[in-house]
Amino acid sequence: MRQSGMALISALIFLLVMLLIVSANLFISQMSMKSAQAAQRQLLFEQRALALHLNSVSDATSTSSEADFTIISRCPASYAVWSDSLIKCDLLTLATSLLSDDSRFAASYSSMLVRQQLIDGEVLDAE
Repeated sequence: MRQSGMALISALIFLLVMLLIVSANLFISQMSMKSAQAAQRQLLFEQRALALHLNSVSDATSTSSEADFTIISRCPASYAVWSDSLIKCDLLTLATSLLSDDSRFAASYSSMLVRQQLIDGEVLDAE
């Protein structure tokens, strides 16, 4: 009777150890799945923020509102002094920031743009 009781206790301890190992593995796999899903959501959020920024840049080239830009300089150094009367150029920055609804994810992108406009009515003499 004692031997069968000892075998029963040994079997129960073995089953308890196996249960703890299996539950730990399930917990680890659940945590890694949640981590992978969070990383995937972060990547999708960053992709959406980059698409929004690229749309803002393409919209800025066609129709620009001054409220979206920060003017850094009136004319970059690559333009010569003679072009000042012919070309109006601005060096601008455009920044896009996006924050998720639950404030877990944030993304920000910034671009520098050169805006050039020919001044109407000015003609360069070619002598």
